[in-house]
Formats: sequence, C-alpha cells, structure tokens
Amino acid sequence: MKSIKSRIYRQNGIIIISIVLILEIIFLVNVRNYYFESVKNELINKANISSSFYNKLLLSDKIDKKARYILEDNEKDRAFYMQVVNSDKTMVIDSYGLNSTDHIESVDIKEALKGNKKVIKQIDEKTNEKIMAVSVPLYYLDNISGVLRYIVSVDDIDKTFFQICIVTVLVGIIVIIITFLFSSFLAKEIVYPIEELTDIAQVIALGDFSKKAIKRNEDEIGKLADTLNYMSDEIQKTNLIKNEFISSVSHELRTPLTSIQGWSEIMLTGDVDNEEEKEGLKIIYDESKRLTGLVEELLDFSKFESGKITLDLENIDINKLIISIYNYFKKRLKKENINGILDLDEKQCYIKGDINRLKQVFINIIDNSIKFSKENKVISIKTICSDKFILIDIQDNGMGISQEDLPKVTDKFYKGNSKKSGSGIGLAICREIVDMHKGELNIESIEGEGTKVTIKIPKA
Repeated sequence: MKSIKSRIYRQNGIIIISIVLILEIIFLVNVRNYYFESVKNELINKANISSSFYNKLLLSDKIDKKARYILEDNEKDRAFYMQVVNSDKTMVIDSYGLNSTDHIESVDIKEALKGNKKVIKQIDEKTNEKIMAVSVPLYYLDNISGVLRYIVSVDDIDKTFFQICIVTVLVGIIVIIITFLFSSFLAKEIVYPIEELTDIAQVIALGDFSKKAIKRNEDEIGKLADTLNYMSDEIQKTNLIKNEFISSVSHELRTPLTSIQGWSEIMLTGDVDNEEEKEGLKIIYDESKRLTGLVEELLDFSKFESGKITLDLENIDINKLIISIYNYFKKRLKKENINGILDLDEKQCYIKGDINRLKQVFINIIDNSIKFSKENKVISIKTICSDKFILIDIQDNGMGISQEDLPKVTDKFYKGNSKKSGSGIGLAICREIVDMHKGELNIESIEGEGTKVTIKIPKA
C-alpha cells in the first residue's frame, strides 16, 4: 500500500520538475533567440550604415580603391571580420589587409551581387567554426562592382549560452531541492495528524475509548479529529446503554421466572388448597404472559435492526382501530381507576398501513400512559383528520418525563430513571413502525404534569 506521504512526494515531484523544466526551456530558448537576434540586428545595422556611407562617399571609386578606404576605416573595429569581394567573387581585401584569388561561393555574396541583402549562418570551411555573415552590394556609378561582407563568430555566443545553460540548470536544481524541502514539511503537516488519528482509531477499535484525538488545526483534519472523538463518545454511550439494557432485561426476566419457579415448587409439594392453587396458577399465567411480551419485543427489535420487517398494507379506518384498542383497555382503565376519553373526528379517516403494527404502536403508548398515571387521572385519545394527514393524540396527566430524558425516550435501549421503565425498546420500535408508514412520532411532556404523544400519518 502506497502511503499518502509517498503520493504527495511523487505528485509534487512531477509537478515541480515539470514546471521547472518548462520554465527553463522557455527561458533558454528566449535567451538564445535574444543573443542571436541581437548579433543579427547589430550585423545588419553595421552593414546598412557602412554600405550607405561608402556607396554615397565613394560612388565614383572602383572596387580596389574602395577596399583600401574601407580597410582603413575598419582597422579599429575588431568586433566584426570584414571582407570586400569583387564581382568575380574573389576577395579583394579583408580586415587583415589580405586578399585571395579563391572564389567565394556563398549564398549571401551571390544575393548581394544581385542587389539583395542576405544574412546567413553556416560553418566556415577554413576555420571550421560557426559564423553569421551579411553581405550588401557596393556600387560603382550605377552598377554593382562588388560586395561588402561582415562576419561574426557564433562560437563565442554558443559558449556564453552554454554557460547560461549550466547556471540555469543549477538554479533549477536548487529550486527543486528547496521546493522538495517545503513539500516534505507540508507532507509532515498533513500526514503526521492523519497517522496520529489512525493510531487513535486503532486503539478505539480495540475497545479503549479513553484515548482522544488532538485537534491541531481548524481544517478538514481537525474536523476529522472532532468526528472521531464524537464517535468514541457515542460508542461509549451506546455501550453504557446496552449494558444497562442487558442488566434491565436480565432483571425483567429474572423476576417473572423467580415467581414461576417459586409457585411451581410450592404447587409440586401438594401442600396448597384450592384458593392458593388458583392464585399460584394466575401468577404463573401473568408472569408467563409478561415474559412472552418481553420476548416478542426483543424479536421485533431484532427484525427491525436487520431490516427484515415488511408491512402488510391495507386501507384502515383509524377511528375503528382506535375504538377497538380503547375497548381492549376498558377493563384495565376501570380497574386502575383511570378515566378514559375518546374524541374522534366525525369525518371518515383512512390511512394506508399495517393494522397489526399500528395496533402495536397504540397499545404500547396507551400502556405507558396507564403505567405512569395514578388513580383518578385522565387519558384522552383524539383523532384529527386534515386534508393530507391524520393526527392521533394520546394525552395523559400522569407523572410526565423530565426534560433531560425526553429527547432520548425513543432511542434504542434507553431507559428513564423511573422504576416503572420497561426494557427500553418499546418506544424505539414504535418510532420505527411510524417511520415505515412515512409518519412522525412526537412526544411533549412536562414532569409532574403529564405527557402528550402525537402520531402523524399520511392519509390514504
């Protein structure tokens, strides 16, 4: 696996080297062109001025006389090598006062004899060096009598350019090294916090939640550190709630099992009369029913967690459903001396839902209202049918829920501080069922005054 550090080095290296190479190539090309263009312009300027001067001043002099005058005039100018060539292409005189009978078959001389000015670059056949030459015509009266030629060596320019290339390459290498040092610093600034977060994550994965990530900067990595710490805290909370849930469920199971076991042993001894036997069987039946409800809640919760719950949807008259559930609780309300009030919307209210799952929701909520209400209290159930939604309000004036517990009562495994709290999954299942019906479950409560549960479900 390639590390982030190596990828940063590689990518930065490619970018830096590419940029430096491109800039150096552009710089060197421009420098070379500048040098050659400067020499060329100077050469052309020299030839133009000289030819104009000599053609005007020595217009009536023949080529030999012109040549001697030109030599005297150029003796002090050692920057350029001068040649005067006659119409036969033989050198009449040069900067050193020499002449030659050899024909010079150069393109610039041929063009100059035709009346044109020509600049060439070539390798000198005698000295084997690179030269740049320009030739301009010399006139005798109105006829071209010869050529004035200026030559400059390009080898010196090439040497100078080579030196510039070496300096430029060295500067480029220094720039690359300095940039790599900065890249190394940048890589450490990025990679070190990530490696630190990775180590913390591995420690958390092993179950040690005491370690916290250090937030070094207000950036994405800092945000990642905050997220990791938040995740660690949430896992701790979840584990704590889960442990409390396991402890609670163990207690919930132990109590009825103890009752069932105790009465079973008593009845097996045979030392009971009919009244005691009936009482024992009733306790065994009630505790068995309580155990069944708890196991069903656990099974439902497991199905919801694994996503295996599906809804058997049908059109449901919500008023009829509420009436049937109210009738289910009638005897218990009377026994607990709690006044139940039904306030149903006069309009027919239909929803698309799973009737058994919705029964589970309403039964759980009403059961909680009864459980947390004292004698002579009131539980009201109200339905409101609007254009798009149906609202079911279940309100009691019981003991209520503290503001600290209220946001958490529908969380998985959460149990309040009350001794009457159940397994901690009933309301979580209710919320899941309402969510599956694309509805909303809202709980409002004031401790000591009562609780209002509102279920909002789209109309069919």
